Amino acid sequence: MERQSNLHSARVDDELAHEVESLTRGAPVEARVDPDRAKEDAGDGEPTPEAVIAEPNDPIAPVALTHEEVRARSELAIHLLPSRFPMTRTEVIDCAIEQDAPEQLLDTLDRLPEDNYANVEQVWEALGGRREERTHHDAEADAEPETQAGSEPEPEPELQPEPLVESARPEPSVTAFEFAFDWRYRAAALPFGVHPGSASVQIDARVEPPVLHAAFGPWRVATPVDNVVATEITGPYSAIKTIGPAHVSLHDGGLTFATNGHRGLCIRFREPVRGIEPLGVVRHAGLTVTVRDPESLRSTLERTRDRNR
Repeated sequence: MERQSNLHSARVDDELAHEVESLTRGAPVEARVDPDRAKEDAGDGEPTPEAVIAEPNDPIAPVALTHEEVRARSELAIHLLPSRFPMTRTEVIDCAIEQDAPEQLLDTLDRLPEDNYANVEQVWEALGGRREERTHHDAEADAEPETQAGSEPEPEPELQPEPLVESARPEPSVTAFEFAFDWRYRAAALPFGVHPGSASVQIDARVEPPVLHAAFGPWRVATPVDNVVATEITGPYSAIKTIGPAHVSLHDGGLTFATNGHRGLCIRFREPVRGIEPLGVVRHAGLTVTVRDPESLRSTLERTRDRNR
């Protein structure tokens, strides 16, 4: 004799069967919402699907930087010499102190994790800075073509050799220019800590906007390349006014880093920069540097500046 349930009437059994029909037949949704069978919310500490998507402020997610963030990253790059990398956390802070970084920036660097940093960008991201947004062209290149279910994927087109006239754009880098030392200038500047190992001019294009760095022993000048308004090859110079340490012109307040009396490049700035003293009380509207190849420095400055306008 077949046993049957006597807990419910036939009508109640039919209703219960209808309620679970969507579960037994594989329907995508339930026929009726039952609070006792509804999915529970994620527990404390459990990520929801929305949390897996990178938030706009996630430093790892590539995003477009705001104007304030670009200025903050530029300020960081100005006070960290590219020639000093790689650096540890302590060396990064020491470099910023040597470059007369403001107290607010030093307080920020004090939160820098212990690590070795290869460039300014790694320091920026370690402090919570965000990466640049990739271009629309790069995003389309990485996207895979969609195919409809059941359809055969389209054959990949044969790769064609790229034209030789179109070369890939070089990666941004640091361009360095050496000073041309006359032996008399070198002997007079050595007591002030100026020698070939402590004097150089660099253009750091790895940050945005690119930054011009000029070092002359204990004296430093750092400013965005966008601040350069004019350049001029000048010379010869009076030895009395240029030999030895850094000199400030009494005529226009221009700063001179001279290692010879023959020729150099005079760089004019939109906003005056500091350089002769660490507090920045004295500002300079121009800087003259006697690098070995002033023409190359001039063209690199102008090309870098025009490319970022």
